[in-house]
Amino acid sequence: MSVRRCSGSHVLGFLKYLDQFGATKVHKMSCEYYGQAYSSVACSCPLKEAWSSLQSVVGRLRVAFEEYGGSPLTNPFGSSVVWLYLEEVKVSQAKARGLSYKC
Repeated sequence: MSVRRCSGSHVLGFLKYLDQFGATKVHKMSCEYYGQAYSSVACSCPLKEAWSSLQSVVGRLRVAFEEYGGSPLTNPFGSSVVWLYLEEVKVSQAKARGLSYKC
């Protein structure tokens, strides 16, 4: 697929694909370590891509799209659905680690 035909939903699919290769432990709500910043005991909670890494990838791709002639108005990497998804990932990962972010 051409990048110019890419949409925000394609970018979301890509970000969810990247998630499977993450190295950040994100505790499930049912885990006894949910809400704790650091846990010394291993649990079966999944490893996810850190939200900051996802945000960095999206930022670099957004800039590259525009540097190669793409319009900021049609940039799929700058779409509101992508930024809402990143915010959702940030908040959920923060809660899983016992942190809070003020919006």
